[in-house]
Amino acid sequence: MLTPEFWVTFGVFCVAASISASMVWLEKRPKQELSPRLFPTTFVLLLSGAVVVLAGIHLLNLIGLHTGNP
Repeated sequence: MLTPEFWVTFGVFCVAASISASMVWLEKRPKQELSPRLFPTTFVLLLSGAVVVLAGIHLLNLIGLHTGNP
């Protein structure tokens, strides 16, 4: 169960989850000015959220739960 593939996927999951959390924090901050941000937080949030979902499904499959058709 605790193979190197598991640890790599778990690391990717943790990194993507921390990026998602930081992007949510940046999105929730009140704007001081009406100018747009120079960093595309919404796009990065969507990409990292997708990676979190895919890595989570992969972790469940590595543990032994089947999430799709056999």
